[in-house]
Amino acid sequence: MTAASRGAALAVALVLMAGLGALALAAGAAAITALALAGYQQGAAIALEAAEAGVSRALQEAREHAGPARIGPLPHGIGDATNSSFATETIEQPGDGTLPPGFSLGESATGFATRHYLVIAEGWASRNSQQRLEQGFYVVVPAS
Repeated sequence: MTAASRGAALAVALVLMAGLGALALAAGAAAITALALAGYQQGAAIALEAAEAGVSRALQEAREHAGPARIGPLPHGIGDATNSSFATETIEQPGDGTLPPGFSLGESATGFATRHYLVIAEGWASRNSQQRLEQGFYVVVPAS
């Protein structure tokens, strides 16, 4: 084996090692990016759960005391290590509260009336995640 061929083998080995190093760096960068994206997705999911909890809490409150209301911001704990919260606002929709076309309740001056409300719930979680949900509901009341 000549001295020139021994030097060529060293050059090939160095090029291969550099290529493997670049592949390892790329794989590490991809793993770090995937981990960060998973964290953001988890934050968004927790914020959505908090907003859903806010809608549930507002509907429960409306069942006991129908009418406009504000709740929160209140903490919403999911698991042991989450830091999330929600706030809701229930507002009465303008208009006479009539049901959508095709629905009948027998509304009259002496019978029943409906009131249409809208719950707006916002949930917050880590990594500045925020979700907003809107839920409408009707309340049937005696006509006044």
